[in-house]
Amino acid sequence: MTACAIEANRATKTYLSRQDQVEALEPISFQINPGEFVSFIGSSGCGKSTVLSLVAGLIPPTSGEIFLFGRPVDGPSDRISYMLQQDCLLDWRTVEENITLGLEFRGLKNKKTAGHARYLLQELGLGHTLHQYPSQLSGGMRQRVALVRTLAVQPELLLLDEPFSALDYQNKLHLEELLVNVLKGQRMTVLLVTHDLEEALALSDRIYVMGGHPGHIRRTLEVPEEIRQATPLSARDRPSFRPLFNELWKEIDQT
Repeated sequence: MTACAIEANRATKTYLSRQDQVEALEPISFQINPGEFVSFIGSSGCGKSTVLSLVAGLIPPTSGEIFLFGRPVDGPSDRISYMLQQDCLLDWRTVEENITLGLEFRGLKNKKTAGHARYLLQELGLGHTLHQYPSQLSGGMRQRVALVRTLAVQPELLLLDEPFSALDYQNKLHLEELLVNVLKGQRMTVLLVTHDLEEALALSDRIYVMGGHPGHIRRTLEVPEEIRQATPLSARDRPSFRPLFNELWKEIDQT
């Protein structure tokens, strides 16, 4: 039997300070299979980013366990890439030097892997920016460069924390399409945290709706086949899309 890519078994998180303790997560359990694209949605402060930090091994659970490909998470893993809302590009490095940064950190940079990074940059329509600096790029272009840097290490698990939220609507849709095109044919598992209900519906195989406080999973939604098989843009035109969006909106409104 193939191990789950991610499994949470009654994981909780409580943050302690000298004066107080804050229960961020009630016991949560979920499973994500290899190759799935799964989103966590919910209102601010419901624990979505805490879930990502637990999976990434950046913080330990207070109780319960998190498993990554069948093994307990005990710290950061080279099998994971993490992309944030901020592009975090280094302004003194060229685009080419930025997209190979993760490869350098992991000791993976060579002719083949650097070539793959340049190929991804070309796929995302930015091959012409190779020798430019981040200050010469628009916000949408910078975020595409950050996505290439994240994918260049060829992770098994991609964690996305509101990666497109700073972009305008047109750039967001464009980057969604590019992401899906790059992921086609790859057995990469993706875990997305987002406030954007449309984005979650258009990209995901399954959605976990979180509520708080403390954070807990209120509902699990399996996205219908007609939406999953469509591109992110055309998914928004499918008959079931708007009714499901309204359901999720009502669910979030109750959190």
